[in-house]
Amino acid sequence: MGGSVIGALLRFDCEKRELFHPTAPLYPEFDGQIGLCLSETKLENGSTYVSVQWLKPVKYHDRVATISHFQLDNFSVVGAADAKE
Repeated sequence: MGGSVIGALLRFDCEKRELFHPTAPLYPEFDGQIGLCLSETKLENGSTYVSVQWLKPVKYHDRVATISHFQLDNFSVVGAADAKE
């Protein structure tokens, strides 16, 4: 994914997570959930992390997540932000 995804709608995808992070937990509660990208952080190792505000809060164990942080490669972009002013 080239360029910034801040303001884009992102869908969490467990299949992508399993592909790129085979030893990590899948977090099936988040699979298919859509959120708004609030911020992104690019690390020196080349990975990019995003902060996502879920459109519908996600029940995860005994709490509800409204904002989560994951690597960008766990997501598909479903709606890009319009950079025009």
